[in-house]
Amino acid sequence: MKLETAKSLLLIILISTSLVLTFGMWNYRPEYEPLSDVDSVDKEDLGGDIMQASDVMQPTDVVFKMNGQYFGYTDPVDSTQFFEEMQQWELTNIRSSDIEEDRESGAEVEIIFPTDVPLSVFDNILNTNSSLTDITNFYTDRFYIDLEEDEESLHVQFVSSEGDQIVEADIPSMSNFDRLLTIFGELDEEEYEEQHLMTETDKDIYIPTGQKTLTSYSYTFDTIPAGDIRNIMFSNPNLVNVSESESGSIMYRTDNRQINIAGHGMRFIDVAERNNEPTDKSVLQQSLEDINDHAGFTDDYRLENFTDDSVSYRLFHFQYPVINNSNPDLSLIYQQWQNDQLSEYNRSLISLETVANTSSTKLRDSGEVMESIWQNDNVEDIQDIQIAYHLTIESDDNGEDYVLLEPDWYQRINNNWSPVPEQNTDAQQNTEGGN
Repeated sequence: MKLETAKSLLLIILISTSLVLTFGMWNYRPEYEPLSDVDSVDKEDLGGDIMQASDVMQPTDVVFKMNGQYFGYTDPVDSTQFFEEMQQWELTNIRSSDIEEDRESGAEVEIIFPTDVPLSVFDNILNTNSSLTDITNFYTDRFYIDLEEDEESLHVQFVSSEGDQIVEADIPSMSNFDRLLTIFGELDEEEYEEQHLMTETDKDIYIPTGQKTLTSYSYTFDTIPAGDIRNIMFSNPNLVNVSESESGSIMYRTDNRQINIAGHGMRFIDVAERNNEPTDKSVLQQSLEDINDHAGFTDDYRLENFTDDSVSYRLFHFQYPVINNSNPDLSLIYQQWQNDQLSEYNRSLISLETVANTSSTKLRDSGEVMESIWQNDNVEDIQDIQIAYHLTIESDDNGEDYVLLEPDWYQRINNNWSPVPEQNTDAQQNTEGGN
């Protein structure tokens, strides 16, 4: 056989073998599926709303002050609507100013938030024509709108919580001036109620005068499945260890992450080594992006507390805060961050569904509430006083669980809410203890 013929024959054999092997690879099906397939688990979400800073940062009080008297909206829904309207008013000529010793005004609106935040946060909730981001180390929980009748304009002041800085702005719109002027002329109407100023507390607190009657509610509720939480918090749920206790609690765990689910709530912690690189995002922005990524705002949640590395959101019901104080707390979403990494995430897993029952509850008269507060030795430590709904999980005659929401007066001390004590309760206890 000639050498050229042998080479051609060998080439034909090699090509044929290659085609057979390629065809076999295309049609090969392994006997076993891969041990872990990240794509095999769909991305879960909790079905909540997508929230922005302007949605969660809502004032706890809007107070109209005129000639030494204080007024607020009788219905908190009107207060929310006023703030939403005010968010469209353009703030111009933003500037830093010298501290004023006396900032009394003939007609002024004080808008109060539940926590100190950096001034830059107001860029995201107000209509500013220039940025507040450049003003650093400035924290505040309120701002003021002065009605300048001589100039027929509105003047805005942000005062730092330390009282050592002030930032001013103008609202030059004549229509906005007329709108506020109209409100001040209507403060004696039923839409508004007089408020009492408490100056003995940590900061100025306003309490509506008189007595209120609110509705108590019983709700059916849904509980977010534990498996959904596992799929959200772990990038590869197939590699997660799971254990259950006799009480019904569930723990999911990997080397660095752990979730404990019990009592209709969850606690997530991540102890992985942290990235030391700083991030340009605030903890509020990081938190909103993270919770929105799994649609975690399943009810009306609003900003409650803010620090450089943590943020919490409180559940609201018909414009009133909800208090639970159990462990886990079913009225809060709490997150802690280290740079750009989530290290702790606690939240309720319940979502209110339908009203099962209602009843009327007459609250204590505000005068009685103030008398009770003045009896406290730590009155100067009180950060806020609000009417709030107390949330508990109850069982009916058929053993079915439901959520009970009952209104009461609450006080906030060291960022913790507790019921305002009944009048003379402490005095009676001291007397009984001395006998």
